[in-house]
Amino acid sequence: MRYRDKDGVEITVYTPNERQGGLVWGIKQAWQDLWGARHIIWRLFVRDFTAQFKQRLLGYVWALIGPFMGILNFLFLYFTGVLKPGEGEMPYTLYVLLGSIIWSMLPGALGSVSGGLQAQADLLLRTRIPKMALAMTSMTGLIYGMFVNLITILIVFALYGAWPGWPILLYPVLMLPLLLLGVSMGLILAVVGVIAKDLTTIVMHGLSLLMYITPVIYLRSTITNPWISKLIDWNPITYLVDVPRSLLYYGHAENLGLYCLISGVILLLMPPAIRLFYLLEDLVAERL
Repeated sequence: MRYRDKDGVEITVYTPNERQGGLVWGIKQAWQDLWGARHIIWRLFVRDFTAQFKQRLLGYVWALIGPFMGILNFLFLYFTGVLKPGEGEMPYTLYVLLGSIIWSMLPGALGSVSGGLQAQADLLLRTRIPKMALAMTSMTGLIYGMFVNLITILIVFALYGAWPGWPILLYPVLMLPLLLLGVSMGLILAVVGVIAKDLTTIVMHGLSLLMYITPVIYLRSTITNPWISKLIDWNPITYLVDVPRSLLYYGHAENLGLYCLISGVILLLMPPAIRLFYLLEDLVAERL
């Protein structure tokens, strides 16, 4: 518990079993930690944001062209005929751009949160900044990048003489399920991964494989192998990528109900992930 004395000095009082609450306690504690450290999170975001563009020829322009540069290899393979993802109504450039941006929310959030404590190890050992706040610090950059990606999407839409459907107004909401899934997995790996140091690497490699059984760069209809087709159908990430992409381009999508169901399940995973983080967070400083 924290309070300020009559001179305005913040006092922290530790009591036995203060962290033995349930799932609701974990959510409330996470909110208090993040809100209380909001100014520190902002300063760390500004520091990291400015540092990543220093001593670069194009400077802040990289924030806009970064998403497009990430799909150039797929576009090269497509236009040379090496990659045959199938033909659809949506231009392939838009298809792979939307798919890769939506997909990137998962590995981006997972990597940012799981590595947050180790990246801020110096602050973790020298200050009393809540570990939850330090773990979530890098998420500010990911959220910022999400809105920058929206500008890139609109530019590419304009180049094709098209306009996204009305769900473009719900763009942040459509990205939220994969973002929350990445945060949930990242919070667990942030504490468990410090104990088993190769676990994060294994999960990240697993995500690389998962991308290839998710229709990010190819059309679902082009898969003829029945086993691979079933894997794609049973892969929940398929719907978390395909439904938002269809909504953004066409304004409607199939399997919308299934998308909402999967999103609800992901939302239910957040409280246990937060609670596990608080149960194991004290082990992190010992292992760094």
